[in-house]
Amino acid sequence: MSSRLFLVVLAAMTASGMAAAHAQDYPLDRAAVSRAVIAETNAWRAAKRLPPVSSHPQLEAAATAYARYLAQTEGVGHTADGRSPAIRVRATGYNYCFLAENMWGGWRRPNPMTEAEASKKAMDDWKKSPGHNANLLSKGKSIGVGVAAWRQGDRVVFRMVQMFGTADCAPRSKAKPFVTKVTQKVAPKKAPAPQPQQKPTPQ
Repeated sequence: MSSRLFLVVLAAMTASGMAAAHAQDYPLDRAAVSRAVIAETNAWRAAKRLPPVSSHPQLEAAATAYARYLAQTEGVGHTADGRSPAIRVRATGYNYCFLAENMWGGWRRPNPMTEAEASKKAMDDWKKSPGHNANLLSKGKSIGVGVAAWRQGDRVVFRMVQMFGTADCAPRSKAKPFVTKVTQKVAPKKAPAPQPQQKPTPQ
């Protein structure tokens, strides 16, 4: 079994291959893998006292389409199709203020991984990688997991894409200008000094 890791983090962020003529989609319960990855991600976040992430259909759509492309072409990296994660996600209509992406890939011959093996292997590898682990524990509120398996000759190529996002963040309120009030002290007026009284001069 050979596996690879890829990651990218975006606060806002080529080569492409052609699938071999003899390649074909490999039957895999992708929904089961996705559920397992999300469940383990939330368990890992809970252990770190972080809130859970919830599945988002647009993130899942972007992740699934890219995972399938990577499996079919044996592509690697976050821009294998010539597009950045930001462009792929925005194409689904998802407007984000935070976006992070983990990727995992591998192949096996002759017998492919089971759904449980695939989800566990990907999560174990991500946890061991500081950058990928940071994405697992990121501030993203939503998640989308895409899984694909494609038979290339005597090998079955796996690709998994995990996306975290936070959508439509409320704009920060404009800070009120800081005004310094200066109180001017005015010295009290002094009472006029008493004038000496002149004694009348005798005539």
